[in-house]
Amino acid sequence: MIEANNKEINELVVSKKESLLSSHKVVENIQKLKQELAQFLNFDELTPEILHRLIDRIEIKADGTPKIFYRFSAPKIE
Repeated sequence: MIEANNKEINELVVSKKESLLSSHKVVENIQKLKQELAQFLNFDELTPEILHRLIDRIEIKADGTPKIFYRFSAPKIE
């Protein structure tokens, strides 16, 4: 019984560490995105460089409506 409990405790500790690492990566990604966006907040003119850094591609459907693919994506929540 003690051995089974120790094994379960070790598995929970490993799971907790993995969860903390995952949340730390999400925080880092959010901080990087904030820094990237801060560079673009104070611009006077939309340049091709800014446009290319934010947008991956633009597709125009048959009815003329655009579909914009951005270079960033929403974080996955699991």
